[in-house]
Amino acid sequence: MLPVRRIPVTRLLLPALLLGLAWGAFAEVESQAEDVEQPALPAAPDDTAATATTTATATATATASMATIEDALDTPADPLGMVAAQIEAGEFEPAERWLEAHVAALEDQSQHRYDGALIRPYTLLGDAHMGQGEHAEAIGYYQQAIHLTRVNGGLKSPEQVEIVYREADALRALGQLQEANSREEYAFHIASTNASGSDESLLPALYRLADWYVALGNPFAARELYAQATRILGHHDKLDSRAAVPALRGLARTYRLERFPAVYSANSESPAGSTPTVQMQQPMVLNNFPAGEQALQQIVRIEQEAENPEPIALVEAVLDLADWYLLFDKPRRANPLYAHAYELLGAVPGADAPTYFADPKLLYFPDPGTPRSNRGGPGTASATGFVEVAYEVTETGQVRNLATIASEPPGVMDLRVRRSLRVARYRPALVDGVPVARALHTYRHEFPYRAEPAEEQAEPATETAPAELVKH
Repeated sequence: MLPVRRIPVTRLLLPALLLGLAWGAFAEVESQAEDVEQPALPAAPDDTAATATTTATATATATASMATIEDALDTPADPLGMVAAQIEAGEFEPAERWLEAHVAALEDQSQHRYDGALIRPYTLLGDAHMGQGEHAEAIGYYQQAIHLTRVNGGLKSPEQVEIVYREADALRALGQLQEANSREEYAFHIASTNASGSDESLLPALYRLADWYVALGNPFAARELYAQATRILGHHDKLDSRAAVPALRGLARTYRLERFPAVYSANSESPAGSTPTVQMQQPMVLNNFPAGEQALQQIVRIEQEAENPEPIALVEAVLDLADWYLLFDKPRRANPLYAHAYELLGAVPGADAPTYFADPKLLYFPDPGTPRSNRGGPGTASATGFVEVAYEVTETGQVRNLATIASEPPGVMDLRVRRSLRVARYRPALVDGVPVARALHTYRHEFPYRAEPAEEQAEPATETAPAELVKH
């Protein structure tokens, strides 16, 4: 995928600084106007009418100039909106100080402790603490905001959903996955309570919870949610539009995850939070290769027939289908699609297909976990270890001829990493659209460990994200 970098929102100043900003902008405009050579005006007759006309013209010009300045400044009137923008810009501490003072003032002025005006400031205080990595403090503010929404809007108030999501994110950052799972499911319950079964407004909540289940390694609960999204889209005749792409891609991902679990299967255990409360509306289907294939084929057709073609989106759709075939050991079906994707990307202005496809791309790598010594004892891991392995990636994306280059501490994670690499799969490098083998590819896996790790046991941790590939 060709990355698109988001430009951050311009930072906005606090209300106390706005007057100085406006005056500085006005003075700068005035100064620039004085430096520009103005054309000479024709001499006016020396009478009262002429003077009045000149004065009126000057006043109108000044008024128009001021209007232009006001339009340029375009300052939001909402102080909390400006503080939110400040938090988005990374200015957490000054935003926190302003919000604390604002909350104190509101509490002094309020006639009761459950004033709904406190909901947004509490939420923003949680955001400010999240930005500073203070996740426990953020949870406290989010919970206060949620409580106020329930008091003011009812127990099923939809206003609480976005705040509950923030709370779940903070719990996830603390590694409390069971608690995060409960909050994700609660948010979905509230969202679904406030929407009918065929309401499109439910789609964001469906995708959020489904993506969460995928991240937990639970394809079955996620599949039901993606399927529910397709039923909603079908009800609105949108299954042939781009609106259906997230649901279709999600469905295919669940079948892929079922066949290729995120954790090495020989030692896998149930991920935290992997017992969902979602009710299955359809019989569960297992290992359905055609269902995943059809979903990805549908995405390709949608992109091909779209009224406003997006070449990169079509390239991605074709690659997803090609990767699907390669993972399921069908290289003869994958290779023509890789060649087509190479050709499509080559036709995109500014794209460099040879460079984009020059190296293998990791498609599947089961997480080898962390040393057993990191689990169950007091304290936290105090050092970072690594295992570095060199190998060949074949033209069918398989790994061959592994050789350990270095490891620290020696022998602690070598076996696990090599075992995961043996079943890893790559999208092969392409030369002129043709898959080729690449030798001397290098993978470096880093992991936390205690200063004096115990003897390694083959027991994986399920909450560590797979490491990234490093090409030397």
